[in-house]
Amino acid sequence: MKIRKRTTRRGFWLVESAVAIAVVGIGVVAVVGSQQAWHIQAVASEELATGMRLATEIRELSLLLPANDPATGTTVWGVESGESIPLDLDDLDDLDDAVFSDLLGTGPIDATGTIIIGMDNWEQQVAVQCVDAFDVTSVEPDGTSDVIRIEVTVLYDSEEVTRLTWIAPR
Repeated sequence: MKIRKRTTRRGFWLVESAVAIAVVGIGVVAVVGSQQAWHIQAVASEELATGMRLATEIRELSLLLPANDPATGTTVWGVESGESIPLDLDDLDDLDDAVFSDLLGTGPIDATGTIIIGMDNWEQQVAVQCVDAFDVTSVEPDGTSDVIRIEVTVLYDSEEVTRLTWIAPR
Protein backbone atom coordinates (compact mmCIF):
# COMPACT_ATOMS: atom_id res chain seq x y z
CA MET A 1 0.00 0.00 0.00
CA LYS A 2 1.13 3.39 -0.92
CA ILE A 3 1.04 6.13 1.56
CA ARG A 4 -0.14 9.34 0.12
CA LYS A 5 1.32 12.43 1.42
CA ARG A 6 -1.38 14.88 2.19
CA THR A 7 -0.64 18.40 1.06
CA THR A 8 -2.32 21.35 2.65
CA ARG A 9 -2.88 24.57 0.90
CA ARG A 10 -1.13 27.53 2.36
CA GLY A 11 -1.61 31.19 1.44
CA PHE A 12 -4.06 32.71 -1.04
CA TRP A 13 -4.65 31.97 -4.62
CA LEU A 14 -4.23 34.80 -7.12
CA VAL A 15 -7.97 34.89 -7.90
CA GLU A 16 -8.89 35.21 -4.21
CA SER A 17 -6.47 38.10 -3.82
CA ALA A 18 -7.91 39.87 -6.88
CA VAL A 19 -11.48 39.50 -5.56
CA ALA A 20 -10.47 40.88 -2.16
CA ILE A 21 -8.76 43.87 -3.79
CA ALA A 22 -11.85 44.50 -5.95
CA VAL A 23 -14.18 44.43 -2.93
CA VAL A 24 -11.97 46.83 -0.97
CA GLY A 25 -11.67 49.11 -4.04
CA ILE A 26 -15.44 49.25 -4.51
CA GLY A 27 -15.85 50.12 -0.84
CA VAL A 28 -13.31 52.95 -1.07
CA VAL A 29 -14.97 54.35 -4.20
CA ALA A 30 -18.37 54.29 -2.47
CA VAL A 31 -17.02 56.15 0.57
CA VAL A 32 -15.30 58.78 -1.61
CA GLY A 33 -18.49 59.23 -3.67
CA SER A 34 -20.66 59.71 -0.61
CA GLN A 35 -18.13 62.16 0.84
CA GLN A 36 -18.23 64.19 -2.36
CA ALA A 37 -22.05 64.22 -2.38
CA TRP A 38 -22.05 65.38 1.25
CA HIS A 39 -19.61 68.18 0.43
CA ILE A 40 -21.74 69.41 -2.50
CA GLN A 41 -24.85 69.36 -0.32
CA ALA A 42 -23.07 71.26 2.46
CA VAL A 43 -21.94 74.00 0.05
CA ALA A 44 -25.46 74.35 -1.39
CA SER A 45 -26.95 74.43 2.11
CA GLU A 46 -24.54 77.16 3.23
CA GLU A 47 -25.35 79.20 0.11
CA LEU A 48 -29.10 78.89 0.73
CA ALA A 49 -28.73 79.84 4.40
CA THR A 50 -26.69 82.92 3.47
CA GLY A 51 -29.29 83.89 0.87
CA MET A 52 -32.11 83.61 3.41
CA ARG A 53 -30.10 85.65 5.89
CA LEU A 54 -29.65 88.45 3.35
CA ALA A 55 -33.35 88.40 2.45
CA THR A 56 -34.30 88.48 6.12
CA GLU A 57 -31.98 91.46 6.67
CA ILE A 58 -34.04 93.47 4.16
CA ARG A 59 -37.26 92.31 5.84
CA GLU A 60 -35.96 93.44 9.22
CA LEU A 61 -34.94 96.77 7.68
CA SER A 62 -38.47 97.21 6.30
CA LEU A 63 -39.91 96.74 9.78
CA LEU A 64 -37.87 99.73 10.98
CA LEU A 65 -39.00 102.05 8.16
CA PRO A 66 -42.18 104.13 8.25
CA ALA A 67 -44.80 103.52 5.57
CA ASN A 68 -44.62 107.07 4.20
CA ASP A 69 -41.78 109.53 3.74
CA PRO A 70 -41.42 111.86 6.74
CA ALA A 71 -40.93 114.90 4.46
CA THR A 72 -43.13 114.30 1.40
CA GLY A 73 -45.78 111.94 2.80
CA THR A 74 -47.51 109.94 0.09
CA THR A 75 -46.95 112.35 -2.82
CA VAL A 76 -43.76 110.69 -4.11
CA TRP A 77 -43.37 106.97 -4.84
CA GLY A 78 -39.84 105.62 -4.74
CA VAL A 79 -36.66 107.51 -3.98
CA GLU A 80 -37.24 111.23 -3.49
CA SER A 81 -35.00 113.66 -5.37
CA GLY A 82 -31.73 114.26 -3.63
CA GLU A 83 -31.82 110.96 -1.74
CA SER A 84 -29.07 108.40 -2.11
CA ILE A 85 -29.72 104.72 -1.48
CA PRO A 86 -28.84 103.08 0.93
CA LEU A 87 -27.80 106.15 2.93
CA ASP A 88 -31.15 107.97 2.77
CA LEU A 89 -33.61 105.09 3.16
CA ASP A 90 -36.43 106.71 5.14
CA ASP A 91 -39.63 104.95 4.02
CA LEU A 92 -40.81 101.66 2.49
CA ASP A 93 -41.31 102.86 -1.07
CA ASP A 94 -37.64 103.95 -1.20
CA LEU A 95 -36.87 100.24 -1.45
CA ASP A 96 -38.70 99.92 -4.80
CA ASP A 97 -36.27 98.71 -7.49
CA ALA A 98 -33.35 99.00 -5.06
CA VAL A 99 -30.31 96.84 -5.73
CA PHE A 100 -27.73 96.29 -3.02
CA SER A 101 -24.66 94.70 -4.55
CA ASP A 102 -20.97 94.34 -3.88
CA LEU A 103 -20.30 95.12 -7.55
CA LEU A 104 -22.18 98.44 -7.28
CA GLY A 105 -20.59 99.27 -3.94
CA THR A 106 -24.02 99.49 -2.28
CA GLY A 107 -24.24 96.23 -0.44
CA PRO A 108 -25.41 93.79 0.40
CA ILE A 109 -26.81 95.53 3.46
CA ASP A 110 -27.97 94.46 6.90
CA ALA A 111 -31.09 95.50 8.84
CA THR A 112 -29.48 98.79 9.87
CA GLY A 113 -28.66 99.75 6.27
CA THR A 114 -24.94 99.13 6.79
CA ILE A 115 -23.01 97.45 3.99
CA ILE A 116 -21.89 93.95 4.96
CA ILE A 117 -18.17 93.61 4.22
CA GLY A 118 -16.83 90.45 2.60
CA MET A 119 -20.00 89.42 0.75
CA ASP A 120 -18.41 89.31 -2.70
CA ASN A 121 -20.73 88.44 -5.60
CA TRP A 122 -23.90 88.65 -3.44
CA GLU A 123 -26.78 90.89 -4.48
CA GLN A 124 -30.15 91.87 -2.95
CA GLN A 125 -32.84 93.06 -5.38
CA VAL A 126 -35.97 94.60 -3.88
CA ALA A 127 -39.35 95.22 -5.50
CA VAL A 128 -42.16 97.11 -3.75
CA GLN A 129 -45.64 97.03 -5.30
CA CYS A 130 -49.01 98.32 -4.22
CA VAL A 131 -51.55 95.49 -4.13
CA ASP A 132 -55.28 95.14 -3.62
CA ALA A 133 -56.03 94.72 0.10
CA PHE A 134 -58.41 91.83 -0.63
CA ASP A 135 -56.33 90.16 -3.37
CA VAL A 136 -52.60 90.51 -2.76
CA THR A 137 -51.84 88.92 -6.13
CA SER A 138 -53.49 91.88 -7.91
CA VAL A 139 -50.99 94.70 -8.47
CA GLU A 140 -52.28 98.29 -8.23
CA PRO A 141 -50.63 101.45 -9.61
CA ASP A 142 -47.79 102.84 -7.47
CA GLY A 143 -49.00 104.80 -4.46
CA THR A 144 -52.70 103.95 -4.84
CA SER A 145 -53.16 101.23 -2.22
CA ASP A 146 -52.81 101.02 1.54
CA VAL A 147 -51.19 97.57 1.23
CA ILE A 148 -47.83 96.83 -0.35
CA ARG A 149 -46.03 93.65 -1.26
CA ILE A 150 -42.28 93.62 -0.79
CA GLU A 151 -40.20 91.00 -2.56
CA VAL A 152 -36.48 90.44 -2.08
CA THR A 153 -34.53 88.33 -4.54
CA VAL A 154 -31.04 87.31 -3.45
CA LEU A 155 -28.50 86.37 -6.09
CA TYR A 156 -25.05 84.84 -5.86
CA ASP A 157 -22.82 85.06 -8.95
CA SER A 158 -25.89 86.36 -10.84
CA GLU A 159 -27.92 83.22 -10.04
CA GLU A 160 -31.03 83.38 -7.88
CA VAL A 161 -30.51 81.74 -4.51
CA THR A 162 -33.71 82.65 -2.71
CA ARG A 163 -36.78 84.87 -2.85
CA LEU A 164 -38.74 86.22 0.12
CA THR A 165 -42.10 88.01 -0.17
CA TRP A 166 -44.24 89.66 2.52
CA ILE A 167 -47.14 92.08 2.82
CA ALA A 168 -46.99 95.35 4.76
CA PRO A 169 -49.49 98.13 5.48
CA ARG A 170 -48.81 101.53 3.96
